[in-house]
This record gives sequence, structure tokens and C-alpha cells, in this order.
Amino acid sequence: MSKIFRFARIPTSFLIRSQSHRTSNNKDWSYKMKKLAFNLSKFNQYGLYSNDILDFEHPLVGEALRRLPKIVLDARNFRMIRAMQIDALKVYLPKEKWVTFEQDQEYRYLEPYIRELVEERKEIYDFGCSNYGSEDWPYGLVK
Repeated sequence: MSKIFRFARIPTSFLIRSQSHRTSNNKDWSYKMKKLAFNLSKFNQYGLYSNDILDFEHPLVGEALRRLPKIVLDARNFRMIRAMQIDALKVYLPKEKWVTFEQDQEYRYLEPYIRELVEERKEIYDFGCSNYGSEDWPYGLVK
């Protein structure tokens, strides 16, 4: 053991308190890290939700977008176009129009459709349908 660690002995009562504090706020810690990552991404400053920035060329996301109601899809397209215009101007939205982390957590509009698609895919594999390939999704067939 080095001289520094022998000299700076930490009282055991402090260690016990810090360990209990660490376990009780584990969810709080992960929540803060997620919120920090969300704010550092700066997509919220363009008015975008995290589902807006998913790659639409991915078959799963493309099919989920195809199944979205027209109103929700139009709102997504508006947010994307507005973000591109703001980015071209090299500015951000006013702070009152930024998407907060709580709003983003609440408004995950693609997740139910993606969950539904994953369940459909699982059902296809469970029944052993051989006429579907690993990359087959209706999104590629419907234009």
C-alpha cells in the first residue's frame, strides 16, 4: 500500500453511508445520466424528439413510419424540416420551444409500432414460416 493511502484512511462509517447512498439513488443516477446525454445531443434544441432521429432507412423503422397515422407523420416531417432549416441558418430554437427530457420520455410515438413489429417477427419465426427472409419487411414491398 502506498504512503498516500495509508495516510488518508477513510473512516468506515463514511464508507457505509456512501454505499447505502449509492444503492438507494441508483435509479436517480441513471436518470441523471440519461438526461445529461439527451441534453448534450442538442437535438432537443432543434425541437426534435429522440424518435425523430431514428434512421428511416432501417426496415423496422421504415415500416413503423408507414404504419403511423398521417397526423403524427406530418408532425414528424414538420419537425425534421424545421430542424434542417434551423441548422442551415446555424441557430437554435428559442429556449421555450426546446423539447425537455420529460417530454421526450412521454412522447415516444414509434415505440408501440416497433414493439408490434418485433412481436409479428417473433411470431413468424415461432411458426417457422419459410417464405420470409431475415431482411423481409413489408416496408420494402410497399411503395
